[in-house]
Amino acid sequence: MKFQEIYKPIISELDQVERELENLSSSMIYNSIHEIIDYFFKIPGKHLRPTLVLLSAGTINSKLSTHAESSLLQLAVAVELIHSASLIHDDVIDDDIFRRGQKTLNKTYGKKISVLTGDVLYAHAFLIINKYLPKKLVHNLIQVTANMCAAEVDQAQNTLPDRERYFNIIKGKTASFMGICCSLGCEIAGGSEEEILDLEEYGLNLGMTYQIIDDYMDGDIKTINNVTLEDANYFGEKAKNSLKNFKASTYKDSLINMVDHILTFSHSKAENA
Repeated sequence: MKFQEIYKPIISELDQVERELENLSSSMIYNSIHEIIDYFFKIPGKHLRPTLVLLSAGTINSKLSTHAESSLLQLAVAVELIHSASLIHDDVIDDDIFRRGQKTLNKTYGKKISVLTGDVLYAHAFLIINKYLPKKLVHNLIQVTANMCAAEVDQAQNTLPDRERYFNIIKGKTASFMGICCSLGCEIAGGSEEEILDLEEYGLNLGMTYQIIDDYMDGDIKTINNVTLEDANYFGEKAKNSLKNFKASTYKDSLINMVDHILTFSHSKAENA
């Protein structure tokens, strides 16, 4: 299964997210940054985090009020901006040359401009959520974002972590953010406390699966003792199990299929390695 199949229930909403990102630079008061923002978003990413927001909401309620739909869309844009900011900073830290088939910002505009552009995207994301989300949800998302940055610092200081520390790092830098994408989408859609927790658990375990596989593909995981693709399978099954109490829907199916797609892709790569 391709990601396009997973996107089907929310394709119109993702198109709106993409348009918001394409028009982002026009909202910036300084013309000098327009070209840089446009360059970064010229080639779209997978939009995994907005997808989690939208699918989680749809799993709860596919017919939202106009106000809830607007809040959900803006949340989806904000989480993509936060993720994009983290990618820009990661590329500077790792001195990466390419991102999405084109040269990274740091190789095109320099490290100073790249760091500042990442800062702009973080700030713009926080402006969006402060405008459209309730105060409690704003606090929760900012707290997870702060933890994500702290986990990156921990990783930078521990290039050869043991198994337990590795899991703590990837939980902080990847999994918790995916978890809150799911829980906030659920909450905006009117989910119960139990549903919010279940979808957060889904996102958390999906994030663990995703990061283990990403590190495996990069070869990083081979330097970490006792971490294998079986760990990715374990967290993947936990993610799917978190959805067992939700009613059948195309949104739920897409969440399940997302786990299977990530796992299937990783194993096919491993077999051909």
